[in-house]
Amino acid sequence: MKKIAVTLLFLFIVAPLAASYEEALKLYENGKYQESLAILARELDVSKDLDNDAPNYKIRFLAAHNHWKLGNADPVVIHLQRCIDMKNKSIDPYIDLSLFFLEKNRLNDAEACAKKGLQIERNAMLFYVLGEASLKRENFWRAKELLETANSIDPENFASYNALGMALMHLGKYGDANTAFSVALALNAASAEVTNNIGVSLEKLAASQESSGDEKEAAENYKSALAYYRKANELDMENKVILENLNRLKSKNN
Repeated sequence: MKKIAVTLLFLFIVAPLAASYEEALKLYENGKYQESLAILARELDVSKDLDNDAPNYKIRFLAAHNHWKLGNADPVVIHLQRCIDMKNKSIDPYIDLSLFFLEKNRLNDAEACAKKGLQIERNAMLFYVLGEASLKRENFWRAKELLETANSIDPENFASYNALGMALMHLGKYGDANTAFSVALALNAASAEVTNNIGVSLEKLAASQESSGDEKEAAENYKSALAYYRKANELDMENKVILENLNRLKSKNN
């Protein structure tokens, strides 16, 4: 009888915690980040961080993403690092923390975190982070190698194919870049960025063909590039880079 009573008491305590977390998650999904944080702050007992039965890991993980949305850098790092300390064999906080560092252009931190994560698991997103960091450092051959590895592990990550396309374009491999961008677009047809990048790779390919005297192929690729710029502009009419590309090529074709 005593065992049953203890079990019922445990369920009575855990059920409200679960309900509170679900409420905080729903608020996060609806863009109400401060309200979500208020609930999580009430539920987090830092003295139980290393208690496997406590909900602290998922509370901190969600709190980190709320702070991320709000632009609060220090709490993001603190919560995700604590998640790593709590479950150092879980790959998710390594991925998210390295992506956060990458977003903030903290390349050394992003690379260090991704490399630590790769000691746990050969993960596509971590190779993607390393590839993007190399791309930002203008180490294009290294970026190509890392991003190709990421794509071999997960062939459905459009961002990784898009980044690979950028690396290939910088290496002057415009045809290969167009192939990478085309795969990215097949995975995310609504991406104005990828659509624009296909236009850029086609325009650069056309320019190289034009300089080598292949006027017919160049004209076809210029025409295709213009069509992609128009489509990209339709997808994101506020993007000034896309509009500049569109207007530049329109004036060239006139």
